[in-house]
Amino acid sequence: MGKRNAILSVIICFALTNLTNAIFDNAYKELDKDGDIPANKNNYALNEICLNELQKQMNLEKHASLVYKQMAAFFNHNKVGKKGFAKMFDEQAKEEHEHFEKFLNYINLRGSYVDNFNVKMPSKSTWDSTYQALEDAIELENYFYNEIMRIHRIADKSCKDVHLQNFLENEFIEEQVTSIAQLTKLSTILKNAGSEGFGEYTVDRDLLEGKLALGTL
Repeated sequence: MGKRNAILSVIICFALTNLTNAIFDNAYKELDKDGDIPANKNNYALNEICLNELQKQMNLEKHASLVYKQMAAFFNHNKVGKKGFAKMFDEQAKEEHEHFEKFLNYINLRGSYVDNFNVKMPSKSTWDSTYQALEDAIELENYFYNEIMRIHRIADKSCKDVHLQNFLENEFIEEQVTSIAQLTKLSTILKNAGSEGFGEYTVDRDLLEGKLALGTL
């Protein structure tokens, strides 16, 4: 009798274990079907949708670098002579190139290939005033912020990619907000000082000498 009970207990335990495993398997399949847990997916590899968006943004960052480089070249021209603003825009160009590199390196980090270099050239080469150039820069940075937030939503809703969301949050979103705020403050300082004449001269001089910098605003 005791041996029979022991065998029966083993059979019952085995059956319960199989039943439990089946229940959990079905539960995970349901979650996967609803898009909550992509259980049978290579989560290291970038989703094709997100990869395409990252390559677009990578190209946009390089475009921004060229726009700022164009601004720097214009204001550094002998007949324009605003070397403080030229210095500031050149620093912005370097920063945007660093953003380009970050996107490129991240795509490689996630095991994907960069295969879509398609950089748009700047559409302007001259500006009527430093104030106009600053307003163009603010508009550009706002556009980039909206694009990065859009990619973040796609990473959440379509790609289910937490790592990509963290990358965008840690490397770009906070920095974009800060950059927009700093450029807006500089534009206001220039406007209050007088966007032409001696007021503009003093702001340009302070930028050149390091008495005024975006990072301190």
